[in-house]
Formats: sequence, structure tokens, C-alpha cells
Amino acid sequence: MTVLGKDFSARGRREIRDGSFQFIATLLFGLSLALFVILMGLLMKDLLRKFLSSHESYALPLPSSSPSLAINLSLTVNSKEVWHLMSEEELMRRASMLPLVLSHPHRQTLKVAFMFLARGRLPLEPIWEKFFKGHERFFSIYLHSSPEFTDDHPESSVFHKRRIPSKPVEWGRASMVDAERRLLANALLDCSNERFVLLSETCIPVFNFTTIYNHLINSNHSFLSSFDDPRRIGRGRYNK
Repeated sequence: MTVLGKDFSARGRREIRDGSFQFIATLLFGLSLALFVILMGLLMKDLLRKFLSSHESYALPLPSSSPSLAINLSLTVNSKEVWHLMSEEELMRRASMLPLVLSHPHRQTLKVAFMFLARGRLPLEPIWEKFFKGHERFFSIYLHSSPEFTDDHPESSVFHKRRIPSKPVEWGRASMVDAERRLLANALLDCSNERFVLLSETCIPVFNFTTIYNHLINSNHSFLSSFDDPRRIGRGRYNK
């Protein structure tokens, strides 16, 4: 009995010792794994911060040749001029990146960007002047016209200094799409623009500004006017 008791006692101490060792090993492994995860998280956070602030991808530096550009592209809602010296590539890059890295500094009034594609001065300009009058806080205007058109609007006009850098456009050609992309890219530089309306020089408003603004701002849909025009200026200009 004594021998049997000693055998059970030795076995019990051995099992306790082995169990304690396994518990300590498991605890150390868990702590090591937790420390590894924390270190990896800190490393990934640092790498992500450096990536987002990198010069090539998100810093979006201003060209050194245009010191006044910082004012024109400050994204303030009261910007009075949209002309800039950016290349086409830089304009598209900024327009696509800015919504990802910028946040509203304060609550801003939502605006509708009216983007006009015209050859020169708008023939229906007096009607648009009356349409926009008194609603300056709720809209932005962008005008893409022929590069040969250099006349500016008077300071009293809502179109004053709203002409963007433009290139020649041919009706029914891919250059029209490029012009529309320029208009949209410039409009995206203002973070207060929430809705975007593309207009030609022959467009005319059929409702007052308040009605159109409320309809666009409160809608989650896009509106596209598309129809088959059998005339020469429509379907007739395609021969293939």
C-alpha cells in the first residue's frame, strides 16, 4: 500500500507539473501572438499613413511655376475664378483624388454645378442671368468655350471669370466627351458641389431656380435625355 501510495503521489505531481507547463506555454504563446498582432497593426497604420501622404499619390502638390494657383484651387465655396494652369493629366488626377482625402472643414451649403459647353458667349445669357439672380449661394458655374473666344463677362455677370481652360471641340466627335470631362473635373474641385448639370449653349430653364434646385438636391437619380433624331444633325451624321 505504501508503494502504491507513493506511485500515485509521484504520478500526481508529474501530471500537475506537466499541466502547469502546458498552461504556461499556452499563456506565453497567446501573449506572443497578441503582441505580434499589435505590432503588425501599428506597422500597417504607419505604412498606410505614409502612403496616404505620399507625394506621388495623394499629396497633389501645386506646380512651382504658378504660385497663385493655391488660391484658385483652395476649394473655398466663395471662389470667384476657376481658371488655372494645370495640365489635363494633373486636373483629372486631382479631381479623382480630392474626394478621397479631403473632408468638409464645416457644414457647407450644397450646390448644383451648372456646366456649360458653348462655342463663345451664350446666346440665351440674359435668361440665365435672371434664372440665377438671388441664388448665388446655391450654384456654381463652369463654362467651356472655344480657345479663340477670349472675351470675358462683366463683373456684374454670374459668368464672370467662370471660364475653364478649354480646347477645340468638334460637334459629334470624341473631343466633345473630352470637354465634358474637363467641365466635370473642374466642378469636382469644389467640394460643396453635390449635383452636376451638363448644358449646351442652346439650353434654357423652363422652371425657376428654386424648383430645379430642390428637385435635383432631393433626388437620388441621374437624368439623361436620349432620343433618336433622324435628321442630318442626328442619325444622319453617322455613315457606318
